Amino acid sequence: MCDLIFYIVKLRFVLLYLIFTILFACGSSKKEFSPEEIKKEEELREMVRAKLFKFDAKFAYPMQSNDVIRATNALMKGTQNLGGQINLSSNGDFLILDGDTAKGSLSFFGEMRNVGFSDISDNGINFSGLYTDFSIEEKKDGDKIIIQFDANSTVEQFRIRMVVFTNYKSNMIVYGSNRTAIRYTEEILPLDKDN
Repeated sequence: MCDLIFYIVKLRFVLLYLIFTILFACGSSKKEFSPEEIKKEEELREMVRAKLFKFDAKFAYPMQSNDVIRATNALMKGTQNLGGQINLSSNGDFLILDGDTAKGSLSFFGEMRNVGFSDISDNGINFSGLYTDFSIEEKKDGDKIIIQFDANSTVEQFRIRMVVFTNYKSNMIVYGSNRTAIRYTEEILPLDKDN
């Protein structure tokens, strides 16, 4: 009986040792970056700090209620879009940060919260001018930069939050004062001052 207990305790220690060895072996590797990758990441950080970039939206992800998503899916049947993901690649949707000004023209698919303000001919997210409450949070050990600021149209206020990854891919969420939030994805590019 004593030998059986000793065997079970020994087996537990061996199993624990194996589990910890596997866990530490898997989690201890660090990715080494090439000089080109380091240079690209630093160029991205400088572009964001200088506030000179363009975001070209290729997909929109409306944050809607389940009922609205079902209705949108029915309306978009056969268009290769769903209520939860809409392809914008041919629309030219963009956001530009040029120093102290922001300009945006983004398609909107979602729920309007204040019907009285709505202009039926253009329900997109459009703004141009000075922005406020700008902040950048750089993750030195991570792989992302978080940008936030407020922008205004003639009738609405927007809070923009971008997460930019070191491969230039980006997620941008726009919160409007009169509509539901919407997320856009693609990448940011250096601002071409010639065009």
